[in-house]
Formats: sequence, C-alpha cells, structure tokens
Amino acid sequence: MSEEELPEEETKALAEVKAWLERKIAELNQEIEMIRKITSYIDELLAGASFKRADSLVSRKPEQAPQAKPILEKPSIKVIRSRNGAVLATLTYTKDEARFQISPDLELRRDDKPFSSFLLRKVLEAMTRDDEERVRSGELDREKMVKYEVVFDGDRVSEILVKNYRDDARLRDLINSVRWTLETVSGR
Repeated sequence: MSEEELPEEETKALAEVKAWLERKIAELNQEIEMIRKITSYIDELLAGASFKRADSLVSRKPEQAPQAKPILEKPSIKVIRSRNGAVLATLTYTKDEARFQISPDLELRRDDKPFSSFLLRKVLEAMTRDDEERVRSGELDREKMVKYEVVFDGDRVSEILVKNYRDDARLRDLINSVRWTLETVSGR
C-alpha cells in the first residue's frame, strides 16, 4: 500500500504518533544527560576527589535578599516533592527567573557535598561556563547569560535564584538537579 492510499484519518493518526515519539525521544535524551551528570558526581565522590567548598559564596540572611524587579508576567508556582511526597522546595518561576525556596524543614548546608560539588559546580557553574563560551563566540548577549545567587541563613541554604535560564530544558534540568540534591540531603 503506497502513502497516497492511506486514508486521511490514518495519516493524521500516524503524524500524531510520530510527534509524540519525537517528544518522548527529547525527554529521554534529557533524562540520559541528567543521569550522566549524577553518575559523574557519584564517581567523583567515590574517587574521594577534593571538592571546592561553597564558602566562597557570599553569605546573607534571607531578609537581605535584593528585591526582585516588578515582573509583568504572573509567576508560576511548583512544589518540588521527594519520591515519598515530602515537600523539598517551592519553585516560583517566570520565563526569565527561577526561585527555589528550600523547605524550612530541610537542613541544606553550604558545605553539603551534593550542594557544593554537584548542584553548584556540575550544574549551575557548568551552565555559566557554557553561556560564557556562547558570549565569547557571539551567540549570546552578555546580559542574557545565566546568573545564579544562593541566599543563606547562617550556614543553611534558604533560597537559590537562577536568572536567564532561557528555556524549558534548562528549567527541567534545574528542577531535577535541585530535587536530587535535596532528596540526597534529606535521606541522611
């Protein structure tokens, strides 16, 4: 049977299935990339490599956080939960900014290895380096570069703010990375 002989309904159904498969492939590729990042992090932990501490970050109390510029766009809110349903963080985001407010019940410290060596170094600093390279090559304006800020209450991480994440894939990576970090810390 040639393609011209397919009924219109069947052609439409095949096109929908193909679009679904392409979306699924993209999702699975993102999942594979996240698993690779996590595996790399675990390899480093197992190798006993020395880790850069987050002590170099500026420590501030949450009430000293800079006031966000008025956003015309209404922010979306997402609760990030562990596999067993415990609230890990609340994400408030727009197309330009993602703000993770860590659950007060969770003790995420600046020197916790999942935070300092994975979330900061492997995820956020890697995004920053990628953007710096894109700025150098002229693909990206400097003001569109990803920027992040961590707000501390003493040694406890209370908030993570990421600006200019730019696309849904990066937001998903951020959500998955924050969830994994917080689940790892809460499992201790």
